[in-house]
Amino acid sequence: MKTRSLIFCMMAVLFHPTGISHAEVPKVINGMIDLRNEKISDKYIINLNGTWEFYWMKKLYPNDFRQATAGPDIYGKVPSYWTEYSLGKKRTTGSGYATYRARIILPKGLKRRFGFHLPVFDSSYDLWLDGQLAESNGIPGKTSEETQPGYKPDLKVFVNQSDTIEIIINVSNFHHRRGGFWLPVTFGSFSAVQKNIANKWAGDWATSGVLFGFSLFFFIFFVMYPKDRIMAFFSIALLGMAVRPLFTSSFLIYDFIDVGWNWTVRLEYFSLYLIMFGWSWFVDHLYPSRIVRFITYFVSFILGIACLLTPLTPVRIFSYAILIYYPLMIFYVGYPVVRSFIGMFQGKKIEIAYFLAFTMLIFGAVHDIYVSLGKSNTSIGYILSFVVVVFIFIHAILLLYKWVRSFFEKERLQIQLEFLNRNLEEIITNRTKEIKNRNEEIEKQNSMIALQNKQLSETIQLKNRIFSVISHDLRSPVVNILYMLNLLKEKEYKEKYDTFANASIQYAQMVINLIENMLVWGRGQEERIKYSPSTQDLSSVVLTNMSIYKESSDRKEISVNFTQKGNSFAYFDKDLVDIVIRNLISNAIKYTNRGGRISILLKDNTTEDGTIMLKICDNGVGIPATRQKYIFTSTEMDSTPGTENEKGTGLGLKLCNELVAINAGTLSLESKEGEGSCFIITLPKDSDSHK
Repeated sequence: MKTRSLIFCMMAVLFHPTGISHAEVPKVINGMIDLRNEKISDKYIINLNGTWEFYWMKKLYPNDFRQATAGPDIYGKVPSYWTEYSLGKKRTTGSGYATYRARIILPKGLKRRFGFHLPVFDSSYDLWLDGQLAESNGIPGKTSEETQPGYKPDLKVFVNQSDTIEIIINVSNFHHRRGGFWLPVTFGSFSAVQKNIANKWAGDWATSGVLFGFSLFFFIFFVMYPKDRIMAFFSIALLGMAVRPLFTSSFLIYDFIDVGWNWTVRLEYFSLYLIMFGWSWFVDHLYPSRIVRFITYFVSFILGIACLLTPLTPVRIFSYAILIYYPLMIFYVGYPVVRSFIGMFQGKKIEIAYFLAFTMLIFGAVHDIYVSLGKSNTSIGYILSFVVVVFIFIHAILLLYKWVRSFFEKERLQIQLEFLNRNLEEIITNRTKEIKNRNEEIEKQNSMIALQNKQLSETIQLKNRIFSVISHDLRSPVVNILYMLNLLKEKEYKEKYDTFANASIQYAQMVINLIENMLVWGRGQEERIKYSPSTQDLSSVVLTNMSIYKESSDRKEISVNFTQKGNSFAYFDKDLVDIVIRNLISNAIKYTNRGGRISILLKDNTTEDGTIMLKICDNGVGIPATRQKYIFTSTEMDSTPGTENEKGTGLGLKLCNELVAINAGTLSLESKEGEGSCFIITLPKDSDSHK
């Protein structure tokens, strides 16, 4: 529950542009900020955010406002770029010049030493305070030739002479893709503003130093362990973040050398490319993915092109690369957030720390994007570098955690190694014996598997042949039945009704017999044949099947005689034995010539061996001696046509043998080719005999 609450809180911060709430503070409204009710002390400081008077393509001076002049074109939001302003039917463009104006109303009679901290403007400005030129950064002009860009934030001290301070800023931009200023103008007591600048300056230096130190640390770690390339990429990203404060925010580079506006911007973009290159490969190695790897290669290619174009093209051209950079940065911070979120719910505790760290990073990235686009409503400037420092500490802790785990794992392995060394001979003997036993077991299993594979292969071949035969034998009688039924619809065939009906009955009996054999055989293959024996009258089963096949025997003019000697009750499953007898009678009719005879003898062998014997004999074609040896056990489907070309599947006798065996009986054959065959079934007399 605590983890879920923490996640919801972090998500709330993530999707809030500023993430920080502030008490109500005075703002510039329509070019005026009223501070008369403010308690202005030595610690007073405020950002002059709000709506300033904005005059597009007009370079106005203090004297112009002392004369009758038209009102402003609009009241523009500050801080923001003027490219976001709309002037009626037209919009401002990135290139051009403009005048910003605002007035500060102070408490009556207040006179003190104030400080103005102006951020950098795109791309030059003049600052006028109460009619006097107080500060310039570059040279603002009305054309590209007249304008000289400049980046150097400055602190201006000013002592007011009245209760109102007029601020006029002439801004020109012909060298950057956007114009205006995206960071707030800070106003307050000189000491407070000066302290605020000093704190930011010291914070930037501290951040840069910490980032550079950790970059070196992770690089040394990579040198010691070259296989751990994730450390190299993280070091590259940190190096880019370490040099970035030199060319943004406090512009620390100017503490050493004035590199000029053009190269300040170029070096800032180079630091962004370095950050993106290192960070993208760091994420790719931290959470590997084929898609992310492809995207990372593509990003590296784009960054390579950007590095070539940046020193060769004007700022207003290559600065558009930032529009691609920001979505990539969000992706490469958002992707590990998602992956760590998933890992966290998979029970990986280390992913909780990563999730919080990456969520914090994406918050810092979103905040900095808002700042760079001039859309931030807070007094806080760029914070990503500070957030990264916190992230580095978390990452270092996680790295230390992994080292500790590795150390304990190494110690555990060392103990195991010492134990193995002390007991090596005994362990080898036991392992050798164990391996020998396993090899013997494997050999047994291999033999069993080979046998099972052989049986499986034979079964598959048999099934394939069965279905091949059935597809023909089942289709043929059904087609004949349909054919004769259709003929009966014709008037000229009405007189042959009995003939067609008898033939249809015969074909239907063939189909039923075939289907029943297949169903029982199929259940037998799956070992699901239901066996429910009881004491039954075997003669009743024989007589029933004789009546079923009476029409077939009469058609071939075959006489069927049944003789019973003694008791006819036995212990068997009626359904299974019924199938056996039906198959044997059907085969006897099938292989007996027209005008032949079939003799069925049911004999009680109780005095001999406690069984009941059923003998079904015919004077048909008989079975060759070579075939008698495997007629009950062959896996091949070998069906011989009947005396009048009757067909079968070759499945019947094998099935009969299996069903008789299930009933604890025996099935044997006596046959001589050309003289006929006798099939002898023995079944147990009662359940005791069955056991």
